[in-house]
Amino acid sequence: MYYTFHLLSTNPSARRLLTSEHDRILGPDRDRAASEISTNPHLLNQLPYTLAVVKETLRLYPPASSTRSGEPACFITDPNGRQLPTDGFLVWSNSYTIHRDPDLWLEPDKFIPERWLVEEGDRLYPGKGACRPFEFGPRNCIGQELAMLELKLVLVMTARGFEVKSVYDEWDKLNHINGTKTLNGVRA
Repeated sequence: MYYTFHLLSTNPSARRLLTSEHDRILGPDRDRAASEISTNPHLLNQLPYTLAVVKETLRLYPPASSTRSGEPACFITDPNGRQLPTDGFLVWSNSYTIHRDPDLWLEPDKFIPERWLVEEGDRLYPGKGACRPFEFGPRNCIGQELAMLELKLVLVMTARGFEVKSVYDEWDKLNHINGTKTLNGVRA
């Protein structure tokens, strides 16, 4: 959620689209959102832009990656076509790198929730298996659906009530420290 709020604070047009979707589907009174969802839980499935914001955040900042034991009959093919054995090795799937690969994503370092709303064939459309925040295929996270539902619910309950902005620079000046930042310069 931290990165979702960070991305919304640095992309005000996305935040406006998100909150207007909440107003349109759940009504303009944000204090009634919980009762609306309690009465009509299916409303959470009518928030395509909210889901797109969640997916795009998970693409840019995947919460985890996975490691698997190699097997005798399993090989990895390098860019030159060589087959590399995995037997005796741990194979690490680095979602962060996959999600920012320019061969797989148009403008991979930009927050573009709309890429999750376009039709197949569009330049922004994500390729099959290119997004792996919960892994993919038989190794897919069993809790993915619950996590996605919870993330949408938290956004619905908070996005209209809070305007989040970064104050790390001010905090660091007041406390004479320089906090940890990610590779892209975002405060961790």
